[in-house]
Amino acid sequence: MSIKGIFRAVTLIGADTLDLNERSRIIKVNILAIVTGVMALFFGTFFYIVSGKLGLFLGTFVEGSACFYVIFLNKKRKYDIAAFYLQMIHNAATFYFGCLLAGVVEASLLAIFLIGTSLLIVKDKMFRTTCIVVALITLIMLEVNRLAGIIPPYDFTPVSRIIIHYSAILVIVSLNILIIMFYVKHNDELLNAQKEHSENLEKQVQFRTGELEKANNYKSVFLRETNHEIRVPLNAIYSISQLLLMDAKNNNDTAYIKQAEHLCAASHHALDVINNVLELSRIEAGKLHEVHNEAFAIRGLLNNIVDTGQYIAKTKGVRIVLNYNKRKLPTLLVTDKVKLTQVINNLLFNAVKFTADNSTITLSATVENDTCSIKVKDQGEGISEDKIAPIFDPFITGWNSFSGGTGLGLHIARHLATLLGGDISVESVVGKGTEFSFTFPLQACAVPVAQEEVPETHTDNAVYTGVKVLVIEDDDMSRIYLTQYLRRLGCELESCGTGADTIELLHHYTPDIILADRHLPDMEAGEILAYVRSTPMLSRVPVIVISGDVFEEDRIATIEAGATAYLIKPVDFKLLNVALKQCLNSPALL
Repeated sequence: MSIKGIFRAVTLIGADTLDLNERSRIIKVNILAIVTGVMALFFGTFFYIVSGKLGLFLGTFVEGSACFYVIFLNKKRKYDIAAFYLQMIHNAATFYFGCLLAGVVEASLLAIFLIGTSLLIVKDKMFRTTCIVVALITLIMLEVNRLAGIIPPYDFTPVSRIIIHYSAILVIVSLNILIIMFYVKHNDELLNAQKEHSENLEKQVQFRTGELEKANNYKSVFLRETNHEIRVPLNAIYSISQLLLMDAKNNNDTAYIKQAEHLCAASHHALDVINNVLELSRIEAGKLHEVHNEAFAIRGLLNNIVDTGQYIAKTKGVRIVLNYNKRKLPTLLVTDKVKLTQVINNLLFNAVKFTADNSTITLSATVENDTCSIKVKDQGEGISEDKIAPIFDPFITGWNSFSGGTGLGLHIARHLATLLGGDISVESVVGKGTEFSFTFPLQACAVPVAQEEVPETHTDNAVYTGVKVLVIEDDDMSRIYLTQYLRRLGCELESCGTGADTIELLHHYTPDIILADRHLPDMEAGEILAYVRSTPMLSRVPVIVISGDVFEEDRIATIEAGATAYLIKPVDFKLLNVALKQCLNSPALL
């Protein structure tokens, strides 16, 4: 039997249950046990050879042996105990090696792995809560040990220190990416289940109209709940990946920068899948038809879109070029900015997926006869004539090695283009590339003096020393890494996990800025906003609401309730930085 066959056979041990969800969980536990066990034995031996530290070898030998015992527990059908036991092994190993290797690597970077696996493989609520608590205690104990030096770390030679540092970083990034892959796969499984469910409903639509409407309502609730549940761990994943990337750039660690960029790109892809599924649900429900026109700077919008796209394209070595005629392209346009951004983003990300590695994508904007045309041209394999027509149908996608796809991006882009009074056309030459053209009616407007377009300012390195920020977030992981980022900016932090604790704190504490999750266990952000706006000492304090609710009506309702800004999870630190800068210029801080 081949190695692949042996691996597959081991992963299926104990997974002979009829419950598909339980079967998937058992397989994930087995895979994690095999991967962590093999990596422990391999790197433990390698570290021992490099450094001569017997404690590293013995520790990894115990960890590897314990991981393989998890598979035996699954074989005995003790599934919950196996998952819980595996998490305890991970926590023990993190603490043990985090203490011994404190001088060469930051073991707390495994936080995403410890919390992510607890949410992914531990089914029993009590066990899951215990695992998360133990993970947080482990991270706290590591921090205490680092500061107090209770367990001294190993001393290594300069050469072995470098080798062990980068090897450990490779292990940490690999384990984090493995968890992200599991979450993306889980989301794809949900999408396939939704697709199959929709197909079955369509066969019964003529005689079960009432039942279909009820099922669609349930589906909408399910997607909203799933969206929120997935965005919570994804918010932590994305926050950690951004912090890792910042650290790598500050340390000028080119190898680590590439790995962190891949982690960020994977987070972006998972978010893209979630957003497209939600948009499809709104199209099917007939709710995505309202157009909110506003005047905005089209050039700045295009620059921001290219910056974001380049962030993802960099992992393929792809360069995005923006091309427009400043004399012909108006400074301001009037249309639905959100929908226009969605169309361009979907076309651009589609081009990034299918263009050749180390190639160039051109995003151009032209104006002719009162019509604006946005074109995205790639240098991929092209599309044959017989395959162009179906590409705008839902769930139709081609294979590519860069990332998976739901086949929803182009379908949603054409729908939004129609709402804006425009259309999307395609020109492609097999072997040379494809060009998508989005044309829509041009609505220019005069530039008010106060709204003249100004050069974009980069706020990534802005410092807000002494600014008092109150963070209101019930999810521990999201709160931990959000506060870490804010501390890097020099902010003075206070945090609360419930609305009641927040109200009590605000009786004697006046922050400069408030960051509040929209949904707390005991109240909504609207209630906190009402209290803040009705209290004289707090009424002018800017409030930034952070939420997993992505729909425009949610944002509008929150702003109307008194919020200064509305950010969507997972939080992009660049957008958060912009919002903080705007708040610093608000009347409350002048």
